[in-house]
Amino acid sequence: MPYFIILPVYVLLLVALIVAAIVTRFVPQSQPASAYIVGGTVGTLPAFLVANILVTLAALLPVWAAQKLELPQGLHDATKIFGAAVLLIGPFVASALGVFFGFAVGVYFIFRRRKSYTP
Repeated sequence: MPYFIILPVYVLLLVALIVAAIVTRFVPQSQPASAYIVGGTVGTLPAFLVANILVTLAALLPVWAAQKLELPQGLHDATKIFGAAVLLIGPFVASALGVFFGFAVGVYFIFRRRKSYTP
């Protein structure tokens, strides 16, 4: 499974983002950026999980459907190949997209919160 590669890289990314948030908190010129980094970091976790769950379901649903339905042999083989390809390549793509969009959504929420509480 590709998660032997993906999970350690994701943990290193989380550690790097947390360290960046701590460092920016103690630098006076960049203190406002710390909240955005924390928000983005928190946003990556649910997006990472949801993206990987969706990829796993997208790979397994055709396989489960092929077991329940009587498909021609060629189509049955195609679902197995599709499922294997999605399970091997899909987590890399889903993880990257989940982290990117999760970080963006986390930063957006912090932006909206700061904008609404500005005196």
